[in-house]
Amino acid sequence: MASRVATGERRKVAEQRTEDGGADPAFHRAILKIALELKKPNAPSYDEIVAATIRSLGLDPAGFRRYLGENGARNMSLLLAAARGFGP
Repeated sequence: MASRVATGERRKVAEQRTEDGGADPAFHRAILKIALELKKPNAPSYDEIVAATIRSLGLDPAGFRRYLGENGARNMSLLLAAARGFGP
């Protein structure tokens, strides 16, 4: 029950932050987590990693995917290139 309450509180905070025009800081952490996961040997697909990250961080799925598609696409492409380009 406590985790559900915490997740709900995080979403409310995220909604308040995004209403002000700024991105939820959890979105930035999620992008880093995705890039690190992609770097692992035998990593699952990008879509599977994104879905798992949304679940594990309790993000708003529609909001995060919108962020990736709009604002985060440029930064995400750089992180993806870095994650795939460097060796272990």
